[in-house]
Amino acid sequence: MKESPGRDLTLPESYLADFSSSYGEDVDLLLSHLLQNEPRIEDDIYEFVDSFYRRLSDRAQSAAILSRLSRDELDHLKSKQGQHLKMLLSPGMKPQAQYERALQVGWIHEMVGVSLPMLMETYHLYYGKMEEILSTAVLTVHQRDRLRAALHQRLQLDVEAQIASHARFDGEIASLLATLDEAVQKAGNLADMLRYALHAIGDFEGIAACLFSRPDAHGVMQIEAEGGKQGPRYAEALRTQQVPLFETQSGTEAGNGPAGRAWRSGQIQINNSFQENTSVHAWRKEAALHGFRSSAAVPLLDESGQSFAILSLYSGWPGFFSAVTREFMLRHIQQSMSQAILRCQQTTVVSADLSRNYRRHLEDGALETLYQPIVDLRTGKMESLEALTRMRSADGQLIGPAAFLPALGNAGLLRLFQIGLDQVCRDLRLWRNNDSNLTLSVGLNLPPDGLTQDAYRDCVFETLSRWELPACVLILEMLESKESLDVARRDMRIAEFQQAGIRIAQDDLGSGHSSLLRMDRVPCDRVKIDQGLVRGALKRPVRALEFIYHLTLLAQGFGAPVTVEGLEDVGLIEAAAILGADFGQGYGISKPMPAREVMAWNQEWTFPIDAEQPRTALGALAGYLLWDHKLGMLSDWPELAATFIKEPWLVHRYLDRGVNTDPELPSMLERTQILALHGKKSPKYARMRKELIERLGENWLQERK
Repeated sequence: MKESPGRDLTLPESYLADFSSSYGEDVDLLLSHLLQNEPRIEDDIYEFVDSFYRRLSDRAQSAAILSRLSRDELDHLKSKQGQHLKMLLSPGMKPQAQYERALQVGWIHEMVGVSLPMLMETYHLYYGKMEEILSTAVLTVHQRDRLRAALHQRLQLDVEAQIASHARFDGEIASLLATLDEAVQKAGNLADMLRYALHAIGDFEGIAACLFSRPDAHGVMQIEAEGGKQGPRYAEALRTQQVPLFETQSGTEAGNGPAGRAWRSGQIQINNSFQENTSVHAWRKEAALHGFRSSAAVPLLDESGQSFAILSLYSGWPGFFSAVTREFMLRHIQQSMSQAILRCQQTTVVSADLSRNYRRHLEDGALETLYQPIVDLRTGKMESLEALTRMRSADGQLIGPAAFLPALGNAGLLRLFQIGLDQVCRDLRLWRNNDSNLTLSVGLNLPPDGLTQDAYRDCVFETLSRWELPACVLILEMLESKESLDVARRDMRIAEFQQAGIRIAQDDLGSGHSSLLRMDRVPCDRVKIDQGLVRGALKRPVRALEFIYHLTLLAQGFGAPVTVEGLEDVGLIEAAAILGADFGQGYGISKPMPAREVMAWNQEWTFPIDAEQPRTALGALAGYLLWDHKLGMLSDWPELAATFIKEPWLVHRYLDRGVNTDPELPSMLERTQILALHGKKSPKYARMRKELIERLGENWLQERK
């Protein structure tokens, strides 16, 4: 166990003056006389220390602390205790020197969890031993009273130093928690939040290492960040399987340790001693190499109380995490970090070493921009492109943003945006030089803080100016992770961009309640319907199409044209066009491509659909849903509704093309048309409507095979 001199050791002279009478020349002479004439005093002191520790071992709290010490550590502690007691009887001692030594002892006591009541008992026993020594010493009554008063004051100074050590440590805990709360509040993303938090915790006195980990698909805890002096080296030992990585499931040694139990129980698990705790046997040897004596596994919890991550803390002191103040500290860290991480956008698990590789690739500029066309669903022409940045690994493979974005903090996201924008402007300049009539624009993702930080604004205008491009070529697509705290600054920046000619796009309409609120609050020039809704068509076609239809109406009602992402086949393209979307994007139109291929693709591209003549069952289903909504609008005008029902539907046109092979579909359509005359609210029509929708959805899924 290491020792620390503590902090702020110098005491004011005015304070020490109160104790000066106990360190005068006359006291030194009396102590010298006592030690010369009482040769057994030193033996008495060490016998007292032995009996003192035997007495402590009979008390539950002190016995628990002593049990965490090895035999050598206990012998060392006894020796230190004896030396300290002898110091109180030393002639020539000065109050400042005694106070400094007592601070050191108090610091050690605080590290191993000795409480103030235990200390008070210790000093009570000390005082009793002093009385015993003085009562048998060859001294006059006056000499005995003088020494008794001096030693009483020395013990009082000792107690005050010990109390000061406790108070100082409590203050440092409060300072840590305040620093941690400030750090996690200001972090805009998970990478920065973890860096700030683990730096603060790892620098705290008594903590040698801290690790943040989340489980992969197999329940193995992957270390994503580390802090403390020993954190990186211990994390490396875990990653290289020198010791097992923690696991979430029970039944294995790796899963039955403190981290696994913390994950399953949602409760903080404290390991007071690597030497004594059998559940940490697998990590004991490696822990000893790094000087770890105790640890704590803190589960980070979501709103339902379920674990989503583990914070592992390590100390060079046995029992460090069991003191009452440390239990409070751990619970505060648990609550603060859990809430902060849940506020951040949830990301995939990325190990710390992989994160470092990604950041190194970014600094080296190992990025490549691909482009995915966005086409006008009315004319079929390419309207714009979305720039998609990929990272190139050492082996030449392209890495998608879902893998590397979680590893980037605010500085990394800004650097990524700078490189991406420069590549976009370079490619736009090249396309314009090759075709002066080209009026393409490119959409580029803007991180959440991009609308409030001046660095992004400066980057945009400087890069456009350097490449001599008009602002209208750029569409900034807002990525969502949290609502901006500085709404006025955000709105001012949007207005500044729009006045310059840059368009703002909302990139995730339909991905959550907040995106709908943001469309109301943020004046966007266009919106993009989240492709997650489109993917839902494979399981529930009608629900996905209903979302597209209503969100399109909503966005267009705000004056913003709509792009539907994720259009991966002709049926989805047809459906989006029929439901009124303005633009489409997805693999059914084109996969992302390098800049050099864009012009050739544009020349060869032919639009595969006619929204008035669907050739897929999904297009026919979209046409029917559109017809059904119009039928509902005519419910108060029966004559108009009857005329409307008799007119050909898009489903009829789909059947007229002769591409459908379902023999039941024509008769189902005829029955639906007849029952519609009874009104949309008719139970018979509702049942027939459901059957027709399900049949068209099944037909589309068959067409895809």
